[in-house]
Amino acid sequence: MVLFIVGVIFIVAVPPASHLMEEERLWRPIRELQSFAKTARRQAMLDDHTYELLLMNDGYILRPVNADKNGTAKLVTYQLPSDVTYTIKRVGDKDFKKESDGHWVFSPNGLCEPIAFLFRRKNDWVQFHINPLTATIQNQESFIQ
Repeated sequence: MVLFIVGVIFIVAVPPASHLMEEERLWRPIRELQSFAKTARRQAMLDDHTYELLLMNDGYILRPVNADKNGTAKLVTYQLPSDVTYTIKRVGDKDFKKESDGHWVFSPNGLCEPIAFLFRRKNDWVQFHINPLTATIQNQESFIQ
């Protein structure tokens, strides 16, 4: 009887757990992007220097703008999972666009360019805007099966 109950619990719990793992594969790059944005904003204000987040097809790179000529500036990078893609919508754009090697600027005064992202993985998607004052996610919408 105990084994039967454990088996039923296992059968009921496995599908939701696997769904959570699938959902995590989409959310991890979004959390990394938000972490990069917060770091860029903080470093721009602390260093009193403009930072940019390079939005590559396969990941992100955080670096100071016009870094010293010695090449000693520290680059922070993140590689997207191969099955996750994103598009962006800038102010004035009507639709989301795939930008190859785009950039997102963070000023020393703590402001960043207003921008919206649409992340996709298979049929799942998450769309959100970034607040230009705080570099945090707002107006989030999603569809995850």
